[in-house]
Amino acid sequence: MCVLSWGYLKTAQQYDRSMKRPFRHILIISALAAAQVAAAAPGISIKAAADSAVMLMGDRNALRVTVDMPASSPAQLIDFPVMTPGVDYLPFNGVDVVASDSSSVIADGRRKIDFNFTIQAFDPGTVTLPPFAVLTAPGADTAFSNVVTFKVLPVDVDSLETINPMESIVSPASRWYDYIPDWLIWVVAAIAALAAVFVCLRFFKKTKETAELRRNPPVPPYELAISRLNTLRSRNLAESGHEKEYYTELVDILRQYLDGRFGINAMEMTSTQIVKALRANPATRMTADEMRAVLSIADFVKFAKVRPLPDDNIKAFARATSFVEQTKPAPEPEPEATEGNDKTTTKTSTKN
Repeated sequence: MCVLSWGYLKTAQQYDRSMKRPFRHILIISALAAAQVAAAAPGISIKAAADSAVMLMGDRNALRVTVDMPASSPAQLIDFPVMTPGVDYLPFNGVDVVASDSSSVIADGRRKIDFNFTIQAFDPGTVTLPPFAVLTAPGADTAFSNVVTFKVLPVDVDSLETINPMESIVSPASRWYDYIPDWLIWVVAAIAALAAVFVCLRFFKKTKETAELRRNPPVPPYELAISRLNTLRSRNLAESGHEKEYYTELVDILRQYLDGRFGINAMEMTSTQIVKALRANPATRMTADEMRAVLSIADFVKFAKVRPLPDDNIKAFARATSFVEQTKPAPEPEPEATEGNDKTTTKTSTKN
């Protein structure tokens, strides 16, 4: 019976295409479906229906299949569209099944299974879905549903509308910084960060040094030299036989004074270089001979191990003190006269 019915169905479809009469096609298919339902297995009914008999090409339609059968009977679905996970759509007899689900209910010794399919059609014309089949047991008759037929209407296209050709590949607009590689940006950023850290450290160090100078202001070169000379004289090194230590300290005081007072790097110069630098400086040219005498006797004591006379020690100390006194900074000018004195002076000058 199943084979005969399906043969009639194919014959009807061929007849319909040749005659181009869709309504006669529907009548023939409906008659065959009624004959198949009448010959279905006893106790089982299958119904299939679409929500809409007419749909627009590309639109979606709902297809429902209901199976009503005894709860104790096993059921084998034949040619049902079963979608597996990860599949977006499933081709099925000229349509695409894009979604499917099912539910089962048992009541009063009967089992009712509802299948819901969402279908799409992209070819205009009449679409006929073959009957759904259920086999209850091996050797038993197969139960068939009715045939579902619906019309797919084409989409109207405005022939007057201009269809522009596809555009060619266009390169995006670029700017000069688009050509800078990413690694170069990171290198510049790292250098900028290191430079910022360096500047911050220098700033904090300078701030700390400035604060330290404010707490402990440096002693002027002249005052420092006079203080150290007085301390050296009070130690009595030459009188106690420590002439080398005495002259070493005396020359060190003079070298430090020259560095702080005139900017002469005397700490790194020889005695000859120091005398030459003093004679080249107008402020120390007149006192260069006194410095030369002190440096000469100091070199004899330190390097030739000469024991100077007590009078030589006194003269060397006197020359060093005289050099510092003669080259000390000039005293700052006294502050100007008060406003009253300025007015008196102005009046006197005007009177004269």
